[in-house]
Amino acid sequence: MSIIWSPEALADIEAVLDYLVTRNSPAGEKLATGIVSLVERLAAEPLEGPEHVLGNGERVRGWPFPPFRVYYQRTPDGLLVVRVYNQRREPITR
Repeated sequence: MSIIWSPEALADIEAVLDYLVTRNSPAGEKLATGIVSLVERLAAEPLEGPEHVLGNGERVRGWPFPPFRVYYQRTPDGLLVVRVYNQRREPITR
């Protein structure tokens, strides 16, 4: 199954890595590797996290990667990563 990253998900990852890599490069690399591994696992296995409704009304599934949550949707083309959101921030779900 192919993996598609939304522009918002890419921006989420870029923002956290920009912050973390300048302060602790190994931690940034570990975080990036962990999130990518989780997304690859979600794409390869029939795992389904709980359903969430985003603030804009969009229905997604979520899987934790503390302190982040990966929000995704399954599409006919593959796994769409909608957001990679830090759960310590204001919620983006209803």
